[in-house]
Amino acid sequence: MSLKVPDSSEPRTIVVIGGGVIGCSTAYFLTRYGLYNPEIHSVVILEASRIAGGSSGKAGGLIAEWATPKCLAPLSFQTHGELAKEHGGDQIWGHRSVYCADVALEAHDWNNNSEAAIVANGVEDGHEASSSTTEVPSDLDWLLPGSVKSYTEAGNPHNSGQVNPLAFTETLAQLATEKGAEVIIGSATAINYNRDKNSGISSVSYTQNGTSKTLNTTDVLLAAGPWTPKLFPATNLGRPPRGHSVVVHPSRHLSPYVLFPNISAPENNPTNGSLSNNNLLSPEIYPRPGDKFHDFDTVYACGPDDYEVPLPASTDTVVVDEQRCNDVSTAVGSVSKPIHKGEVLTKQACYKAQIRPHEEDEAVGPIVGPTGIQGLWLATGHDEWGIQNAPGTGLVMSEMIFEGAAHSADCESLDPKHFLKWD
Repeated sequence: MSLKVPDSSEPRTIVVIGGGVIGCSTAYFLTRYGLYNPEIHSVVILEASRIAGGSSGKAGGLIAEWATPKCLAPLSFQTHGELAKEHGGDQIWGHRSVYCADVALEAHDWNNNSEAAIVANGVEDGHEASSSTTEVPSDLDWLLPGSVKSYTEAGNPHNSGQVNPLAFTETLAQLATEKGAEVIIGSATAINYNRDKNSGISSVSYTQNGTSKTLNTTDVLLAAGPWTPKLFPATNLGRPPRGHSVVVHPSRHLSPYVLFPNISAPENNPTNGSLSNNNLLSPEIYPRPGDKFHDFDTVYACGPDDYEVPLPASTDTVVVDEQRCNDVSTAVGSVSKPIHKGEVLTKQACYKAQIRPHEEDEAVGPIVGPTGIQGLWLATGHDEWGIQNAPGTGLVMSEMIFEGAAHSADCESLDPKHFLKWD
């Protein structure tokens, strides 16, 4: 959809609803756009709880040129690199290049097998020899010996990387405020129109500390993740999945390999118990370098999504199932001694904005662009690639809002007209 865009010399107030990575990225690029004039243009991030309180602060942080959708992912991956170079992302938000691999791993039951047996099988000075039968990179030395049954590279340092999502999102918000953006902590309750939806946006209603308030505006970008349909029901998102994850301080440095494992029970393991094939999870594993939060390495690991608990009112009220987090810790510790010996720092859960369940490499969304209502814009439905695609989304949204069309990428397939479901 394309709409008439006000002249750049006219005053505009742009309210970004949602202080996650998509909203903060858009605020960052709006305040650095060539047509942005802080004397007449106001950018406000309206966030219900805290910056990066949802999945933007609890995701894995993988970035990849090979992500979906193909119309946006390469631009966004490149922009990640440019942002890191400009703002010291390697030190502040842990930006670095990584290898990615699909691996089949066999778990080790620490309760039924002695550590001495593991040492006898190849651990020397705390470093594991990952496999004697499968070819594995020599510096991937933090998996247990003999545990790797297959290894297939999925990404390399030229097309894959990672960030700490919380540090990245908080920094984008800070950089936006340094250029004039304002952050308001308040819960949006309604989008108000001049006369009706055909006459454009007039204001946003929100509550702050129990008090109802109104913010006059010319433009609203809805970037509230899975909460977006609560303000704009035509947004056609499915039931949001909940995911659990843990952050571990490993007992030593881990080389930069992001692993997508299929973990099987030990060959001699019974069919019941925490390490049986009936109960054993296969969490994704993300070693992380130090960043602004930690001066030491950490490991992020996340389990499968579930749809059992409905979306709560806000990110502050997300229920964390401790057993699901413990299952993640058990699984990743069963294939790596440094993780098993490490300290669990964080147990957490979050919800993703998902249009519908889909196959691993299937591109579904996100929804990015004008709604057809003058001044109302959407950026949601990013699912598992929200961190990766945030810079690209922010860049093209700033182009659309100031000039009426995206120039850096062809986003026609992401146009809300393909996804909105009107009553």
